[in-house]
Amino acid sequence: MNKNNISGKHVFNSISWMLLQTGATKLTSILGQIVLAWLLVPEQFGLISLVYTVTSIGLIIQQFGLNDVLVRRQKSFHNWLPLSYGISWIFGIVSFFLLLILGFIGSKVYHDHNIFILVSFYAFTTPMDALSVIPLTKMRIDLDFKTLSLIRVMETVMTMVMTVILAFMGFGVYSFVIPPLIVSAVSLIVKYRVTHLNILFKIHLKRWKYLTVSSSWSLVHSVVQRIMDQADYITLGIWVSKAVVGIYYMAFSLSIQVIGFVANNLPSVLFPSLASIQDSKRAKDMYKRSVTYLSVFGAAFAIWQGATAFWIVRVFLSSKWVDTTPLVEILSIGMAFRAVAWLWSTPFRLKGKFADMAKQSFYSLLFMVVLIAAGTFKWGVYGTATAVSLYYTIISPYWLYKGFKLLGGTLQETLQMFVIPIPLALLSYGSCWYFFRFMYEGLSPVPVMIIISLVGSTLYGLGVYVFMQDTFQEIRRLILDRLPVNSGVRKLLSRN
Repeated sequence: MNKNNISGKHVFNSISWMLLQTGATKLTSILGQIVLAWLLVPEQFGLISLVYTVTSIGLIIQQFGLNDVLVRRQKSFHNWLPLSYGISWIFGIVSFFLLLILGFIGSKVYHDHNIFILVSFYAFTTPMDALSVIPLTKMRIDLDFKTLSLIRVMETVMTMVMTVILAFMGFGVYSFVIPPLIVSAVSLIVKYRVTHLNILFKIHLKRWKYLTVSSSWSLVHSVVQRIMDQADYITLGIWVSKAVVGIYYMAFSLSIQVIGFVANNLPSVLFPSLASIQDSKRAKDMYKRSVTYLSVFGAAFAIWQGATAFWIVRVFLSSKWVDTTPLVEILSIGMAFRAVAWLWSTPFRLKGKFADMAKQSFYSLLFMVVLIAAGTFKWGVYGTATAVSLYYTIISPYWLYKGFKLLGGTLQETLQMFVIPIPLALLSYGSCWYFFRFMYEGLSPVPVMIIISLVGSTLYGLGVYVFMQDTFQEIRRLILDRLPVNSGVRKLLSRN
């Protein structure tokens, strides 16, 4: 494929593969989560969430920001391989020992020795995951998102199936930490086989400074973002019981589904695609369209999940998880804003402004910590959820504007991504939620979820058609182009 001729249609095709992967992995994760919710208790979920607060930083350090830097320098990828392997080996080993240290500290902070043992399992995956960065980067550079998607699905299915089996066998919280070790080993072999790369065992650090400067700032950004993802758990872990942390963990897992389904994999497609485009106007237009699609689908999904949470919990989870409902409803509003701004860092990576990206993340983290600490101290777990939602509501437009401006975007163009889709979704799904939650409570949960989904989506679709006509027509055209029947009819007509 000639990368200089990348079109919006090709990016959409790539996104389609990533969406198929996302649908398969999230469906597997959700089903597994439901089964695990029946097999395990909130205290066990609370314990593993505290383990994740410890492992998250160590696991991100193993990449050392190589992924972004190598994608940006994709034309000379093979020239950087010896140095990349040297960095991967060093930071894989560093991450291993760092996780052991963090696990020991975490066991003291949270007063539970099991945390050190659980973290130790994850420590052994770090060298393998560090070496996986290079073949994954090659697949991104080659825009081979089909293979990348299939590997991700394989990893998710293997992990979840083994986790459920171990939980059923009575392994308890250890069901979460044994499968990643096995999956990392299998996945490493598969990635190198499909990319035809060979692992270099020599620690080659010649010209290290040419990669490590940008990689270091990318690493700082990733670490700060990971701390943001764990700041609420860390705060709750210090001030409340493991059972309450487990309730919040389940609520957050449900509310974050919008990121997993709609937004999570989009940067993996957009960044290497934009990096291959020389025309700045085309890059801006492609970025704007991507964010617009994200705002339309992300806002709808996030508000829908908040509007149906009351009935979803009662149908799919046991009574011990009922307290998650108001937390999901609160968090979903913030997740709508977070989904829209999910691509905010892509322009920073594209322009090589890794230091500015890291600084934006760091200042935002300080703001987040203040909000969460104040909310948790005053109102407990509900204050935590409110603070997290408020944080993303405030920071997301700012983040997106700072990134979009690097490609020539304006404040008005940025605000348009928020001011129509999110209020429209709140009105469409929120009105249905209010009716069945407070005015007519006699219907069983399943019909309510179906009615909210159908009526709310219809109202939302009509709103998008009226207020965002160009976007509606473009999405409609792209979707119809992907339908096999429609494609077959066009080919038949062209022959005649």
